[in-house]
Amino acid sequence: MNFFDQREPLVKEIFHAVKKAGGRAYIVGGFVRDYLLNIQPQKDIDIEIYGLDKKELYQLLKHYGHVDEIGKSFGVFKLKNLPQYDFALARTEIKTGPEHQSFNVSFDKTMDFKTACKRRDLTINSILYDPIQDEYIDVYSGIKDIHDGIIRMVNPSTFSEDPLRVLRVALFAARFKIHCF
Repeated sequence: MNFFDQREPLVKEIFHAVKKAGGRAYIVGGFVRDYLLNIQPQKDIDIEIYGLDKKELYQLLKHYGHVDEIGKSFGVFKLKNLPQYDFALARTEIKTGPEHQSFNVSFDKTMDFKTACKRRDLTINSILYDPIQDEYIDVYSGIKDIHDGIIRMVNPSTFSEDPLRVLRVALFAARFKIHCF
């Protein structure tokens, strides 16, 4: 992917700082999906952090600029000087009420990829990319689904927790001209 060749040098520094601090940083979601579909990747880039807790991630990021915690209960941080990047802790979510934001969120710095990615809507959005190692982690076979032209849920029980996901699937099916399963 040569991700760092096309990005801010500061992002590369952050990825290496996360690794030095004992964590791992991965690009996940729409940016990876779009790249693998050979379409212009989204401008917003989601970075998922493993091996660090909320305080450790905040302390690390503040060395690179002003940090805003944009999703306090979801562990999502933004650097003012890198507005297109969201830095989020690996997490699990359990729906607790009818509102869109009614979730019980859990963070665990020892969380594995399969557990963290289980909360994602579609297999094609659950692919992690490690730009330091230049490798993909694909526990739900999203790359195969991209190659096979299939849109598939990661987990039917978590998929149904957000009614907007059905709309997203319809939009993806039309945009990417792939089949839903």
